[in-house]
Amino acid sequence: MKSYFILLLFTIFNCFGQDISEINKVLEISDTLEYQHEIRIYKNYSIGSKIVIFRMFKEKNDWSANISYYDTNLKQITKINGIVFPKENIGKLKPVDPNLIWLNVLITNVEFLPSMESIEYKLNTPYIDLDKGENQINRKKVLVTDGIGYQVYIKNGKIKNNFSFYNPETYLKYYPAVDELIAYNELLSIINKEFEL
Repeated sequence: MKSYFILLLFTIFNCFGQDISEINKVLEISDTLEYQHEIRIYKNYSIGSKIVIFRMFKEKNDWSANISYYDTNLKQITKINGIVFPKENIGKLKPVDPNLIWLNVLITNVEFLPSMESIEYKLNTPYIDLDKGENQINRKKVLVTDGIGYQVYIKNGKIKNNFSFYNPETYLKYYPAVDELIAYNELLSIINKEFEL
């Protein structure tokens, strides 16, 4: 079961990794993070042909963010939403402090989070079972085979990290004490609240 889980993760994210370079090329951005403060989140739906790319970065003293939509069948960007950070009330737009958003992102430990395959050993419930007349430890595992996968790249000064995870909301229901699952969900909660990813 363990090797099946790792093989499934490797297959999903290996294909996803190839798509990321292709997407970056279409977006005309580097595969490496270009700014001292930058985050990219690639959201891949396992069913369908859409990948959503969130990017936020600080160039000099100004923050920029956008959400792009990539169609894997057409191999092109179908839509880009630029995000404005108003400094004062503009119509219905209220002031937004991108530095505060950035700090909230960093609070989730995004700079240090591992990929989900590194915490696979935590995603099970051990129990003792009688097998062939002997007590042995077995593990009950939940395996979600479809849903949404995420690939995250972050750079904060000299600190760089990238990691992948999938279906964090579902796994958190089964394993609510796993710190990494909590952090994945907190990161997504911040981005969804601020940018509706």
